[in-house]
Amino acid sequence: MAITLEQLAHGLKRQIFNAQHRSVIITGITTDSREVTPGSLFVALPGMTGHGLSYIDDAKRRGAVAVAVSEPLTQTQHRRIGSLPCLVIRDLVALLPELSGRVYNFPARQLRLHGITGTNGKTTTAYMLACILKSQGHQVGFWTTNQVVGVLEPFRPTMTTPHAPALHRYLREARDRGAEDVILEVSSHALTLNRIGGLTFACAAITNITPDHLDFHGTWEAYVAAKVSLMQYIQAGGSIALNADDQLLAELAWSADLPVATFGFSDDAHLRGEIVTSERNFTIWRCQIEGHPAGQFTLPVAGKHNLANALCAISMAFALGIEIESAAGALERFVPAQRRLQTVTLGTTTFMTDVAMNRGSYDAVIQAVSDLRRPFVVVNAIRGNRGTGVNSDIAATFAHWNEQLNFAPVIVSLSRHSVERLAVDYRVRLNEYEAFSATAQKLGLAIQVFDELEDAIDAALDRLNPHGVLLLLGTFGMDEGLDLAVQKWNERAR
Repeated sequence: MAITLEQLAHGLKRQIFNAQHRSVIITGITTDSREVTPGSLFVALPGMTGHGLSYIDDAKRRGAVAVAVSEPLTQTQHRRIGSLPCLVIRDLVALLPELSGRVYNFPARQLRLHGITGTNGKTTTAYMLACILKSQGHQVGFWTTNQVVGVLEPFRPTMTTPHAPALHRYLREARDRGAEDVILEVSSHALTLNRIGGLTFACAAITNITPDHLDFHGTWEAYVAAKVSLMQYIQAGGSIALNADDQLLAELAWSADLPVATFGFSDDAHLRGEIVTSERNFTIWRCQIEGHPAGQFTLPVAGKHNLANALCAISMAFALGIEIESAAGALERFVPAQRRLQTVTLGTTTFMTDVAMNRGSYDAVIQAVSDLRRPFVVVNAIRGNRGTGVNSDIAATFAHWNEQLNFAPVIVSLSRHSVERLAVDYRVRLNEYEAFSATAQKLGLAIQVFDELEDAIDAALDRLNPHGVLLLLGTFGMDEGLDLAVQKWNERAR
């Protein structure tokens, strides 16, 4: 894709650039100097700790041919930019989606988009919807917390939903590689910061809403408002799937002014599921649509929460014209995303891992494991660089469940070497560890703390019953946990 600087800025309130710059060719756009490629427009925005113009030299070295800023430059900034053409665009942040769409020739208009938000279950629901659409012969791409698919080399992103330039660049590549449908996991941050501005969804879903990210949103009301705002992005004739078991969403379903399909386990749900049998790595369940039986199916993952995710994906597929039986049947061949209650069974011993992030996801996973009625040992990676509140909540959640199930001590990993290798800084801060340990002590939860994941797993295996479950929980500090635990268990068995 290519567009001239004059075409890119057409119709926008801007400071006029020099006439000789009008024909400069723009082939990309980015807010990150590390992502600049030859022909890029570098968007230099003010940040919390500095200004994007601090990286202008890096952007120029990498091939930036123009820069955009949101306010007139100082003399010092002019000197740093040098001869590079500069656009001064009022409301630059708000216009980023439009600018990005122009640079990549509006790829979203050539795709059928589906958006999923919610506190928990977004990634698994996206994978499930992709599974259903692929079973119908669709070419599908998706951007989730876990993986980005639809590009030459799938990758794990650093953001659940990227900034508009990266998002439109991805949509362009996905479309050029043959994608017809693209599923986007939409975070509350993305909704608040207008990262998906200008996009519209053929169908969308809100999986659930429980407290999370209050450090960013400030209040529960603001967080809810961000999630619910996804409804504004649904195209004419589109619909939204809402969780009937979530009281807030059930009430929203009654007041929504667009087609709504509800899903869940309550009698009021349009699409209702009922568990027949739940085992270590599968769930047998029955389905009803508006009170009428629609068959019995097998879902190849455990946990009531995963069946709720399946019901959400099936509801979305039904809104797209796919029969319930076909959608539910397709999920019998579903392959779970990595670390979404991923399970390995070795003889009588079970290893399960989940990228639990907040109280709601910890509740769901521990409930699923408790339903197996086996003794279990927990290894938990403390959340690094995410604040004290979430870690205190997680410790309180463990304490609550331990009163019922008596699985303590919780074995805690700071995973120092594991997180040091990551591109994003997820090292555990002292106050985050202290928030977890202080809450555990206050509530009488025994813990054992290890600096390194390998040592934590060794301690857990020492306690593991051969007929039991090793449950590995936490975000980036636990990524290597499952492979490491299985390897060590096999070594012990030799």
